[in-house]
Amino acid sequence: MASVLIPVSCSKKSSSATRPNSEKDSLITVSQALFQANGMMLGRPQQNTFEDVVKAGGKVIASIKGKTQIKSSVSGTVKSIHRELGEYAYAGSVVCSIESNDYIVLQQEYNAVSNSYRMAKANYERLSALYRDNIASKNDFQTAESSYKSIAARYENLKQRLDSLKTDSKEIEKGKIFSIFPVRAPVGGYVTKIDCKVGEFVKPQKILMTLVEIDKVYLQLEVLQNDVAALSVGQKVEFCDPDNPDSIYVAQLSKIGKDVDPVTKSVLCIADVLSSQKGLFTNDLHVDARIVVGEHQGVGVPEEAVAKVGREYRVYELQKKDGENYVFKSVKVSVGERSNHNIELKGNIPAGPLFVKGLQSLPDFK
Repeated sequence: MASVLIPVSCSKKSSSATRPNSEKDSLITVSQALFQANGMMLGRPQQNTFEDVVKAGGKVIASIKGKTQIKSSVSGTVKSIHRELGEYAYAGSVVCSIESNDYIVLQQEYNAVSNSYRMAKANYERLSALYRDNIASKNDFQTAESSYKSIAARYENLKQRLDSLKTDSKEIEKGKIFSIFPVRAPVGGYVTKIDCKVGEFVKPQKILMTLVEIDKVYLQLEVLQNDVAALSVGQKVEFCDPDNPDSIYVAQLSKIGKDVDPVTKSVLCIADVLSSQKGLFTNDLHVDARIVVGEHQGVGVPEEAVAKVGREYRVYELQKKDGENYVFKSVKVSVGERSNHNIELKGNIPAGPLFVKGLQSLPDFK
């Protein structure tokens, strides 16, 4: 039967398989059968290139161009809301409806003025032709011209108001009156805030909803003032959601702030998110970021060769091959940067063969 993880001690009492603790002299024994069955490997620390990084906190922010507030254009009562928080609203789609008496009055006024406009235009054109033929008097012509220009100005003004409300003025001229005003999304975006409710009376310019175009976001980072000197525009930024640290995204540093926050002692910096990744985030998402400011040579091992035991980091150095068993010693190490799935070892680095692959497959390390 294959042995798994067996501490070796001076006590004669038997011990079940346990994970190495803070005892510095603890040894573990792994059978050759288990070693081979799980594809475990030995290796030595090697020279690697590691990135020099500046760590920062921050969040994903919608740019000014990517954040839109939808406002009411008429006064009235909110009849219905057609979008929920987090839903996508396409440009031109109706996001809510307002029952408005002012909207009805505007249409009625336009309908009446449009009728008067057509009559005044016809009369003006008729008298213009007669005046040219010296049949109509100059006074009659000037009166018709003045009346036509006056009603034409009102007609154009009302028509522009309807056009700005995305209302078909031709339908109104045919006598069709709408009691419900549809509020439309001017751009496509996700609903991040709803500032109205059904039955609420709203006035013009009242903010009803906020839309965010997720493809127009950037990173806003807070960098400690002592680290700012190492920054330069164009440096790579890797960031992640703290709740999902295994998913790493990439941005590029584009702006370095000039003011130090007196409370946090940090400087605001901006990084542009890769276009292919912008649609993956929500506005105001908090992130952990690392800005790559350089690189250096160091000695390292694969990340899976290092185990965190409490607050310590440990590697497992081969002490001997005892028959069909491998005997390892747990050695405390200091770690530095991580890069390309390698972790840097600092200080006193064990020289002997290390357990570099398969450590996590042992039952007591899962």
